[in-house]
Amino acid sequence: MDEMERTLISGGRGFVSVTGGGGKTSFMASFGKHLRDKGLSVLITTTTKVMSPRLHKYGQDMIFSGEDVLGYRPRKAELVFYAERSTMDMKKWLSPRLEVLSALYGFYDVIIAEADGSRGLPLKIHTERDPVIHPLTSATVAIMGGWGIGDKIYSAVFGDGREGIVDSSYLSWYMAAPEGLCKGMTGNKAILINGAEELSEDRMSMLRGLSYPESAYAVSIREDRIIEKLG
Repeated sequence: MDEMERTLISGGRGFVSVTGGGGKTSFMASFGKHLRDKGLSVLITTTTKVMSPRLHKYGQDMIFSGEDVLGYRPRKAELVFYAERSTMDMKKWLSPRLEVLSALYGFYDVIIAEADGSRGLPLKIHTERDPVIHPLTSATVAIMGGWGIGDKIYSAVFGDGREGIVDSSYLSWYMAAPEGLCKGMTGNKAILINGAEELSEDRMSMLRGLSYPESAYAVSIREDRIIEKLG
C-alpha cells in the first residue's frame, strides 16, 4: 500500500473516492488500516451506500451512525467508521449529508468514501446519477474485479445487459467509455485490477496490452500487494 499512498495522498491529507466494482469495500478497509498504521487519522464513509460495519471488518476503532460524529475529535493513528443506518436494508448503511462530510474533513487527515455501487459484480457501467464524487475529492480509485474477464457481459457487468464476452475488445471500450470505469475520476488517480493473483498468464498478457487513461495496477487486495504496474 505504500505506492498507493504515494499515488493518492499528498502531504498527509486527502479525500479519496472509491468507484467501480470488485473490491471497493475491501480496498477501503485495507487502505484505511495502512494509513492509520502510518499515524494518520482516517474516516471511512460513503456518498452512496456501504456495507454495514457489523458485517464487514473495516478495522475501525470507533463507529458512528449519526451526526454526533461532528462532536468527536479523532486521535492520530485512529480509524473511524461513519455512515447512517438504513431502515430498509440492514446490510447497508447510507451516505451522510455531503455538507457533514465537508465539515468532517477538517478533523481527519484522510477521508475514504465509497462513491459507487455494483451489487457485488466485478465491473460497473454508470448511469447519469453515479458515481457520487464529493466536491472535496482529491484522489479517485477506480476498481474492477479481474475475475470478470472471460465471463458473459450480462453476468459480470452491472448495468450492461448485452450478450458477448468481457474480452480485450470489451475492456478497451470499458476503459475509455464515458460511462465506463473511469467516469468521474478527479484529482490523483489510480485504476486497480483486483484479483490479479489468480489470473492466468494469458489474461495478464491481455491486461498488459490495454491502453489505460490513468495509472493502472494489477493488484491483490486480499493479499494487500501490487502484482504489477500496467500503465
